[in-house]
Amino acid sequence: MENEKDQVQKENLEEKKFLKISKIRSFSNAFNIKLKENDIILAVDGETFNSSYEDLRKILDEDENKIITIFRDGVTFNVKPNGSLGVTCELESEDKILDFKNIKIDKIYDNKKDLLAFEIYKNIKRKGIVLELTPSILPSLAPPLWMIYHRMWSLLGFTLVFQLILFYVSPWLFFISWVLKSWYYGYNQINILRNYYRFLDYRLWMCFSSENEEEAQKKSRELDPKIEFDFSYIEPPAPDEDETAEHDQALKV
Repeated sequence: MENEKDQVQKENLEEKKFLKISKIRSFSNAFNIKLKENDIILAVDGETFNSSYEDLRKILDEDENKIITIFRDGVTFNVKPNGSLGVTCELESEDKILDFKNIKIDKIYDNKKDLLAFEIYKNIKRKGIVLELTPSILPSLAPPLWMIYHRMWSLLGFTLVFQLILFYVSPWLFFISWVLKSWYYGYNQINILRNYYRFLDYRLWMCFSSENEEEAQKKSRELDPKIEFDFSYIEPPAPDEDETAEHDQALKV
């Protein structure tokens, strides 16, 4: 009887523990989606997860479409790892997780809603770009319009000059080139955008699974209060006190 009671108490204690990432292997799924050490794994597909990492690894290997909820520095966000994470974890009691009492896990993820995958790129000036990983049909139909939509001005200029030269040399060469270019951009559009952002000195900063770009921007702002976006859905970041003081001093002068 006492052994059964001890077992129940042990299970109840384990239910209050979550997995905390203690080490991330290079080039693992966790590394690629920009998880960090000390991130807390709260839930899988909206269900609180209090089991071992081996159980989590089996779940993620069996179904690559699983969404896991991460807790970092008081902020929760969803990611799709596309397989096991490739990390080492340790158990962390909920009473040791800062701000855990403010978390409402049942409102973090709604499995009735479709989540889209986003990558957030950021440069040294903390300017951000949101890249949706859902392929579009536009680059297969009209590559220049697709470039304009993503503001890829240098690539657009090179493409237009090249196509005009081909058209002047031979309309047939122009047509063949257009077909091949449309196929190439349609098939490789995500990698082309990634490489273009790297060319502009933007680096991959975060990966999210969100309902839309606006939600992705809001989550980025929660993790970095100073990040800002062109064509933003959110308000500009609040200035630092030093910046405000310098601005006031400049107005006085």
